[in-house]
Amino acid sequence: MSLKQTLKLAKQLESQAKKSDASPNSTANLSALKEATKPRNHVAFNPLLKKGGVHEKDNIEAVRKKKRRETKKILRQKDWLSEI
Repeated sequence: MSLKQTLKLAKQLESQAKKSDASPNSTANLSALKEATKPRNHVAFNPLLKKGGVHEKDNIEAVRKKKRRETKKILRQKDWLSEI
């Protein structure tokens, strides 16, 4: 049931409750409203189920580029003529 439909049902139930102030049917209508609303999933808000900073994946491409850059820098600094 969508939110719009739920709100419409709630308004209808409120208007019926105002018309028949203390009739036994008003409790039955309120129970129908409770059944119409969707219960919350409290497990979804558990902090253990959320992503953490430590467990996020590293940017593999950036690490690879950095390693290549460092290797090229070391190779450029090496004196290749002295080894001949």
